[in-house]
Amino acid sequence: MTKLTMKAAICEQPGEGDVLQIRDVICDDPHELEVRVKLLATGICRSDIHYLRGVWAHPKPVILGHEGCGIIESVGPGVPKSRIGEKVVLTFTPACGHCRFCVVGRSVLCEEVARAAAQGTMWDDTTRFSELDGRPLHHLSLVSSFCEYTVVPHNGAIRVDPDENPEEACLLGCGAMAGIGAALNTAQVRPGDSVAVFGCGGVGLSVVQGAKLCNALPIIAVDVRAEKEAEARRFGATHFVDASKADAVEQIRAITNGGADFTFEATGIVETAELAYKATCRAGTTVLIGQPGETALAGFPPYGIAQDENKVIGSSYGSTRPMIDFPKALRLVKHGLLDLHSLVSDVWPFERINEAITEVETGRKNRIVLVFGDENASGSHHHH
Repeated sequence: MTKLTMKAAICEQPGEGDVLQIRDVICDDPHELEVRVKLLATGICRSDIHYLRGVWAHPKPVILGHEGCGIIESVGPGVPKSRIGEKVVLTFTPACGHCRFCVVGRSVLCEEVARAAAQGTMWDDTTRFSELDGRPLHHLSLVSSFCEYTVVPHNGAIRVDPDENPEEACLLGCGAMAGIGAALNTAQVRPGDSVAVFGCGGVGLSVVQGAKLCNALPIIAVDVRAEKEAEARRFGATHFVDASKADAVEQIRAITNGGADFTFEATGIVETAELAYKATCRAGTTVLIGQPGETALAGFPPYGIAQDENKVIGSSYGSTRPMIDFPKALRLVKHGLLDLHSLVSDVWPFERINEAITEVETGRKNRIVLVFGDENASGSHHHH
């Protein structure tokens, strides 16, 4: 094995320009129980943009990106050589397997993952990326997919079928699973439960799909952009509320006859979280998915919550267990019960990453997926 020189998009110290710098850097060999992956496709998520813009702090310089699909190129000690050549989707929640959250089956909250992610390192506190002069570069959440190669824990690379479309499969790494899992895993919506989803971006539309999979009824999509209606309905919404015109809470209460059993907040806006709570019925559940700034506070009435036995719960990455949920989601895709294809607004070459970030920030696009190398930009995906 050898250290590789590769192209990567680097996020520098804040204030050194709000764009990623594409340049050659070094990707080290995988260490014990790690694999090195040649990336085929990566999605751009709002979280990446939050780190780039300094909304959330992260050790810098860092290679961002956490929705990745690729091929295992080499393996470190302790990983079977037979894994070389596997097509994999990367996950930022690989389980350490021995902390208290992993042991009770809530690996999305793994303490070792949280520790490494906060440091921007691998589990051994070191990094596999460096500048050509040897200065280290940080990892993002044990993934880092804005680069041609990456090194991840062996259980952070989840095997998928060789014929799986990387441009769609990579979305399981964050946006799609965050939404689908919020309905299936976190809330465990039952057939006939009423659902309202605030925000129709990639995550919100995935919640709508998840609610449809659960046979929820009605499924009310809420957004301030009227033009989101057609898409929301395509993904399974039975109703649409234009929150820029109407009182969304009033509308939802009218449609559901008193409030939804479940409301999902998928914008990360504090005021929207408060609206979502107000739109639930007595004993209803508000699921908070979107993440505002780390110190943001919302107001919920203790009297009403106690009196009506309401629940306000958080959903981190859809309470996803990647080794179980990725293959399940892809089976559902294969059988036409889940649509990842329509979540992809555009497929662009990796070189256009800064342009893509600007485009995602407008809020008009669900997901822009970047592909690596000329052989991938073959137009295997139709561009909406």
